[in-house]
Amino acid sequence: MNDSVKQMNMGVILCRHCNAQVDTVDTDRIATFYGVCDQPECRELHSRLDVPGVVMDEE
Repeated sequence: MNDSVKQMNMGVILCRHCNAQVDTVDTDRIATFYGVCDQPECRELHSRLDVPGVVMDEE
């Protein structure tokens, strides 16, 4: 019998500029966080807009 259990993270971090998935987060419920990915275009846009830190959008 296979007793392995795969953990599923219910939170996701998306790039606020291109919507690419940056990472997943272990949360108690479904949650969406916004950050900035490593793409140069997104980093440049983020620095020009002077956007504040992470924003949480619960679904």
